[in-house]
Amino acid sequence: MFGRKLKELRLEKNINQSELSKIIGVSPSTVGMYERDQRFPDKDMLTKIADYFEVSVDYILGRTDKRNFNIDEKPKLDEVVKTIAAYRINPNIDLPDDAIEKINDFIRMVELDYKNKEK
Repeated sequence: MFGRKLKELRLEKNINQSELSKIIGVSPSTVGMYERDQRFPDKDMLTKIADYFEVSVDYILGRTDKRNFNIDEKPKLDEVVKTIAAYRINPNIDLPDDAIEKINDFIRMVELDYKNKEK
């Protein structure tokens, strides 16, 4: 899955394996092995690749069809805080899937915000 996504993204940018290898700092053969799923990057390299293509790591790994976290799709902070507070008061409540997704989106949003501030 990763290899196929990487190749799709590379072709969308209209660059060859050699060009991508220079951008991310690996050999062209390593890019080829990534694309053939014969080798898998470490977490730092995975992040570097995702950052270059401006997509989420989850997208590259095939865990989501959303390329990146869209600012317009950010959950409203007060909704998320209320949901988390309700869950902390009674962790046995059965949260609907959309509430759980809001919590997860919020966590990803905070992680991205802090990651971008570190740069």
